[in-house]
Amino acid sequence: MAVMLLVAVPVLVGDAPVNVKMGTVAPEGSPWHRLLQETGEEWSRISGGKASLRIYAGGVLGDELDMVKKLRIGQLHAVALSGAGLEHLEPATACLQLPLMFNSYAELDAVRARIAPMLEERLAKNGYVVLNWGDAGWVHFFSKTPARLPDDVRRMKLFTNTGDPRTLELYKAAGFRPVPLAVTDMLTALQTGMIDAYDVPPLLALLNQWFALADNMIDLKWAPLIGATVITRKVWEKFPEDQRPRMLAAAQAAGDRFRERIRNMNDEAIEAMRKRGLKVHELTAQERAVWQREAEAVYPKLRDKTCPAEFFDDVLRLRNEVRAAGTAR
Repeated sequence: MAVMLLVAVPVLVGDAPVNVKMGTVAPEGSPWHRLLQETGEEWSRISGGKASLRIYAGGVLGDELDMVKKLRIGQLHAVALSGAGLEHLEPATACLQLPLMFNSYAELDAVRARIAPMLEERLAKNGYVVLNWGDAGWVHFFSKTPARLPDDVRRMKLFTNTGDPRTLELYKAAGFRPVPLAVTDMLTALQTGMIDAYDVPPLLALLNQWFALADNMIDLKWAPLIGATVITRKVWEKFPEDQRPRMLAAAQAAGDRFRERIRNMNDEAIEAMRKRGLKVHELTAQERAVWQREAEAVYPKLRDKTCPAEFFDDVLRLRNEVRAAGTAR
């Protein structure tokens, strides 16, 4: 996501409001932006009009790693992060976006519901409160020239986020040619040939117009891009105690409302890009099997190094239970 938002929500200390700075990388006017707006409006209502919302867009504060650093030193008090940023606060969140671990949102939702309390507990020990969980859709590979198989992508210079060292190591381990860059440099990198391919959810490729310079997409749900909004406990506890449950419920409700909307918009984004020249390469069963085998071959390298072993094992076990129960769709 290529745009930074900064949300100021006054927290009440007695009768004096205190500005709480919340940052995220997301396009202005995007669903993630509107989610924050609705949360801020509801917090204002709950606080009796004392809360206000101010948004700054354009990537002016840097990428997600920059925001995490600002959060830790108190320059920001809350952040809405994708999985790449969340991993810097809690490495175990990486276990929810392992390549080809999930086949459906039903699998992801069922597993996340089971392990979210454990993730929230670990984050709480480090001083953070999770306001809501979300996701940005399925990550797909986009490229300048047609690609269908892993070896096709390996010949390309593949974008990776400078703030996401675990993904960098994943791609290196799998034999790809990752090029670490800031998300805000994506367009320039495509224009200059620094990269030939990138992997993002379709909605982001459309909103940022990246697909215009890389108009091939592999029809493969590589991994879900999860996200969460967190606030420091220090600032959270400045809210009146009787207001916190309602404020948390409002943030969670906004996340729930937008989750399905964002998922549907990703499907709509693919169709919109098709009409504007995107070529979607649908894979055969044999080609999908190649991707699956190669992804699973990397799992032993990801277990413990990228994803804590106990969480990796839990995610795999829970996913298998969902599949065995026949509840995934």
